[in-house]
Amino acid sequence: MKFLIPVLIVILSWMGMGQSGAQTIAFGPDTAKIFGYISYSVVGKYKARFNSFKGRIALDEKWQRIRSVYLEINAGSIKSNHPWYDRIVRSPRALYTAKYPKIIFKSDEINQDKGGYMVRGILEMHGVKRRMVFPFKVGIAVDRATKRKLLVFTGHWKINRKDFNIVWNRLLDRGGVLVGDYFTVNWVIKAYMNP
Repeated sequence: MKFLIPVLIVILSWMGMGQSGAQTIAFGPDTAKIFGYISYSVVGKYKARFNSFKGRIALDEKWQRIRSVYLEINAGSIKSNHPWYDRIVRSPRALYTAKYPKIIFKSDEINQDKGGYMVRGILEMHGVKRRMVFPFKVGIAVDRATKRKLLVFTGHWKINRKDFNIVWNRLLDRGGVLVGDYFTVNWVIKAYMNP
């Protein structure tokens, strides 16, 4: 099983929500990229990307508080430079995308502390829903080309695939296993702020 670890690298623009001045940052394949990897003995790491997904981050009217996060991925859109491995990832050994076509994360609580934010919510994958807590940070940068200010979201997530009943593996002749248990999500989202 060669599973994808989503690593988000996103460049997006914002659009107004219209309620109480709140803003929603919407992203998808036109404005974002999702990459990932997992340890896999044959190739060292299986690296892939998702080509179909959508998401949004809702903020308050002053861009000072994150209200919610939502991400929906078409699991079958996974693709790497190894088509044979991609077929295995889509198969019942791993994601089983014919039966479980979506990977969904929806927040229900976001708290801020000195180190950044903690987002709590439900991650649904492979037919399993689990409550997860992920750290992330928000900063401000300037786009060199346009000189406009950007909100920059960054995070580092670690997920055990076995928590989602993705358990296929194989013992190697010299010890060890074929596929690692953990995949990591490293992501960056950049969004233009109001002029």
